[in-house]
Amino acid sequence: MRASFIHSASRVASRAARRSASSIGSGSTHHLQRTSSFPASSGITTTQYRFKSAEPLHEDPPPPVVEQAPPTPAADTLAQHEAEPHLDNNTDDTIRDYSDVSKAGTPSPWAVFDAWGAGEGIVDPLSPEEESMLSPDMVRIPTGYEEEGTPVNVADESDILKSYDKLLKRKSSVHFGYPYNLMYNHEELYEFMKYSINNLGDPFITSNYGVHSRQFECAVIDFFASLWKMEPNSYWGYVTTCGTEGNLHGILLARECHPDGILYSSRETHYSIFKAARYYRMDAKAIPTLPMGEIDYDALANEIAKNRDRPVIMNVNIGTTVKGAVDNLDRILRILKTLGIPRERYHIHCDGALFAMMMPFIDWAPEVSFQKPIDSIAVSGHKMLGCPMPCGIALSRKEHVKKVEQKIEYLNSVDTTIMGSRNGQAALYLWYSLRKKGIAGIQRDVV
Repeated sequence: MRASFIHSASRVASRAARRSASSIGSGSTHHLQRTSSFPASSGITTTQYRFKSAEPLHEDPPPPVVEQAPPTPAADTLAQHEAEPHLDNNTDDTIRDYSDVSKAGTPSPWAVFDAWGAGEGIVDPLSPEEESMLSPDMVRIPTGYEEEGTPVNVADESDILKSYDKLLKRKSSVHFGYPYNLMYNHEELYEFMKYSINNLGDPFITSNYGVHSRQFECAVIDFFASLWKMEPNSYWGYVTTCGTEGNLHGILLARECHPDGILYSSRETHYSIFKAARYYRMDAKAIPTLPMGEIDYDALANEIAKNRDRPVIMNVNIGTTVKGAVDNLDRILRILKTLGIPRERYHIHCDGALFAMMMPFIDWAPEVSFQKPIDSIAVSGHKMLGCPMPCGIALSRKEHVKKVEQKIEYLNSVDTTIMGSRNGQAALYLWYSLRKKGIAGIQRDVV
């Protein structure tokens, strides 16, 4: 039976959504844990209470220390490695290859790949000769200024690419750990790879460069605006290079709307959010998380309350990187309301790179849409939909983009995006995937 990333990830998203939904309306009904504030020898019996979601008290006993087995002598490890075949030239030499010994489990359900037949079985490792084709000396580009005695790259480019193709097939056939949907077939688009398609400038304002795919990009943005319930003419967006770029853009808009705001996000947030804070010189708070990966709502409320004099810039995770946790947007909004933070004093960005595209199709999942007071959202295009190049979508309220818009005369367009020249192929590939799948196809993939 064939499987794909979507089926595995949608199960994770469903569990995360149920966890998030279960906390809606829970208010202060968390189980309370009792912990004594004083050692038994003191004779004092005062008892202290805390919310289950709160950080551990200082008096909590430390976790038990687990004794580690003595390390294997380096000489033994090296001797064992020398007796085994190497995996690939770009894999660390100390990593053992288990995949050719009746496989370590089955091929990853996140990476069944059939565009070139790689999903039909585990591809054999590269031979030493094939590995050598991808060595730095072989792929080096001669400049004509090599020192005397420097080896000349005599390998034919076709031979190098043949080895590289085999390497990619192998890597795709045992693609553990990365949530990419590799079940796609874009053969109908191969013809367009001969064109330099560049969507430079704003997607909604035509530039001087005529070889673009803006009409397809705008169709993609319209699709996601409808999916997340935005009113016509109220939104703006563009096709990005990845989810990180979408986060960088969303946090940039937040900073421009609230220059003195504080960015709040959970400790399990994708690194790009805190990268944005460093790039834009923003104050940021990393909030502790609950055991399943959601943000600790009590800790969040305490931090916001301590800094009530400054605007709130909130990043809400719609699927964290490792645990797939979904922060409860409704509960975060309730915290802001309880603390008396007015709408004009907070800005909410949703990092939906992993699950935002799935949530509208999951039963009982908390709604994440622009019908609620959120300001921007970012999602990856190459994860669930599948695409041969990294890409994503950034979507925001139109009025926020006006704060970063600048007219560029020589483009005959405006600068509103992070990147200047933008990959028009990505927009075309996303459009093609959405047209082929449609809403029904995406829903079928999720459920």
